[in-house]
Amino acid sequence: MNKILQFGGRWRFALGLFLLGVGGPGNIRLHAQGVYTAVPGETSIYSNYDPTAAAPRTPATRTAAPSARRFLPAMPEDQYLARKAEMAGYSRSSFTEPAQLEITPAPHAATTAGPIASAPTTSFPGIPYTTLEPPTPDTAVGPSDVVMVVNSTVAQFTKTGTMVRSVAFQDWFTDVLSGTCPSNCLVFDPWVAYDQLHGRFLFLASVTTLTSRTFSYLLLSVSNGATFATGWKNFALPTFKEGSNTVPYWGDSWRLGFDNQAIYLAGNMFDVNGAFQYAKIRVLKMSDVYNPAATTLPYQDFGSATAKLMNANGTLADSIMPTHQRGMPGPAGVGLLVSATTIFNSPPSFLTVWKIANPLATPLTMTPFNIGGLMPYSVPANPPQLGGQPLNVPDNRVLKAIYRNGFLYTARNSGYSDAATTVTYDVIDTNAMAISSQGRLLNTNAFYPAFDVPATVPLGAQFATASQISGTTTSPTGTLTFPGITNLRSGDGPYVDRFCPPCRWGDYFGGSIDPINGGLWASGEYAPASLGTWATQVGYFPWLTTPTFSDVPSTSPYSDFINVLNLWGITTGCGTNPPQFCPTSMVTRDQFATFIIRSMLGNNFTYTQTPYFTDVPPSSPYFRYIQKLADIGLTHGCTPTTYCPTGPVLRQDAAVLLVRGKLESLFGDSFTYPTTPFFTDVPSTSPQFSYIQKISELGITTGCSATTFCPTNNLTRQDVAVFLVRAFLN
Repeated sequence: MNKILQFGGRWRFALGLFLLGVGGPGNIRLHAQGVYTAVPGETSIYSNYDPTAAAPRTPATRTAAPSARRFLPAMPEDQYLARKAEMAGYSRSSFTEPAQLEITPAPHAATTAGPIASAPTTSFPGIPYTTLEPPTPDTAVGPSDVVMVVNSTVAQFTKTGTMVRSVAFQDWFTDVLSGTCPSNCLVFDPWVAYDQLHGRFLFLASVTTLTSRTFSYLLLSVSNGATFATGWKNFALPTFKEGSNTVPYWGDSWRLGFDNQAIYLAGNMFDVNGAFQYAKIRVLKMSDVYNPAATTLPYQDFGSATAKLMNANGTLADSIMPTHQRGMPGPAGVGLLVSATTIFNSPPSFLTVWKIANPLATPLTMTPFNIGGLMPYSVPANPPQLGGQPLNVPDNRVLKAIYRNGFLYTARNSGYSDAATTVTYDVIDTNAMAISSQGRLLNTNAFYPAFDVPATVPLGAQFATASQISGTTTSPTGTLTFPGITNLRSGDGPYVDRFCPPCRWGDYFGGSIDPINGGLWASGEYAPASLGTWATQVGYFPWLTTPTFSDVPSTSPYSDFINVLNLWGITTGCGTNPPQFCPTSMVTRDQFATFIIRSMLGNNFTYTQTPYFTDVPPSSPYFRYIQKLADIGLTHGCTPTTYCPTGPVLRQDAAVLLVRGKLESLFGDSFTYPTTPFFTDVPSTSPQFSYIQKISELGITTGCSATTFCPTNNLTRQDVAVFLVRAFLN
């Protein structure tokens, strides 16, 4: 376990560069300023793609030559290089103390066991060297697939490390490229995510020409189901279109996020000379993106050449990061994006949170909030590497943003006088729109965090594991080493190529929570022994929980799920002194209503006061939960007027409630599902067939045996724990 350094709530910091601006507007929390209104647009460029089909179809005229694209900073390049040069003076090649995570304000209580293990239980090679550089790897994980991307290729792996297939971007997007960029194209900046709320993979890339970059498109691919092999639908969305206007700008560094209602895309716009112009946000309704019959895809944009997005303190916004929502799929976290800034006369001490009021409205409105009181930050120094030139680790933009139950978690590259190349982790309270805590890595050269927030992180706590997973050129002993991935893969040699110095090393690494088992998957690149090449590695770090109940031993396969359910206040067990969970006891219908509503909405929600059911009076401790279950259309009772609160919950009935809880708001009961039965005891004629098929596809259950579901068996409390954590908390 890393030592947690306590400094009385104050940061250690001294840097002449920062003395110019410590009294500036970034050090105070400003109220929200300005309201932006979106402009609509749409695309009708789409195609269906089956990655399991036969051979590649790339036309000979459409190639992607090896290309080391130079990093395009949002700040003027001379200022960027000056900041880099100044930070280089604080760079260190060795450290006498072990790597540590510093948290401020300091935790009030001792840190318990970390939320994930410090070493992976599974580790395997990712996509091999493809000649296109830098790789910039990212990873998304579904019920059975690990999907990895680098800057040329998308690949499917099993969770044991077998590569099932690998597809070049030019082949994946060939149909939509024919109408957007028929030749001389560069497809770049891949970003991949798994929408665990609805069971879909989302894959984003950009395309422009290799020569004159006067236009660009976003290539958005969405899977038809929860597995890689279900088929995909590709869209091409023009970034150079602003309403009915065409502008001579192209997009770079586009990223993807989502909540329960919408998908958010955000990136930077540049002119043909590579000068930054403005940031743009694009919002798409999930119901449109996931509609298999859609022939047009509407969207709404914030940010344009004539209406540039500004931070809440008046500076030009850049590199806005959409948020990936985890945890309860309620309304509190919708419409959130976040950005650091590089365009500032003195180093900033704030972030900007962008809040879209209602992602389903037309037109959309958005408000920026200044999150002040942060430690003033700069661009990171280029980290030294053993035996070679420094790596080029670019600016201080947010690299990952996760929303979970009222808190926004970010991870970003940063530079400080006492930690010239490091990663900063912010926790933002989105109810108060204020910083809750910050963490940063000390005594190491760290960059490109492989970041996500598992359900084992307590509400609002820093992700304080025994080892943050990131790129590094520092060994555990503090000495300089070759570029690698902390606790996952050490480098074998220096990275030196024809574009050094400094050596371009990409933009980010990948991190993704396993929706079934709850731990963190990480991916990144390392330097192999062969100079001028790269290799990638993927690893799984299991989640860790603290034992809670005396009747649930840590050896139980249900233990982590039950402990997570307790951590989030969904259950307090069945008894105290000693605390007990009664794992094999049967769940009643009123208890299940309580469990599922707490998992979806917590305990703070409104509900209809007039009883729906004659056998559930307002005096019942379960009344508010059963009322809410009916309010949102998840149950109609056991008869038109009764709920049968003390009756058992059958496994087939639980399947219906779980699927409705996940998908009702988006699809109602009209969701897709595999039609070939998974279980011999659930025929296609069963009224619950589609629901049982769906929870199996989503990985929420594997049945009661390899071939059966036991649909009429009563649900036990330990079964409920697994179902709820997989359905709503991972």
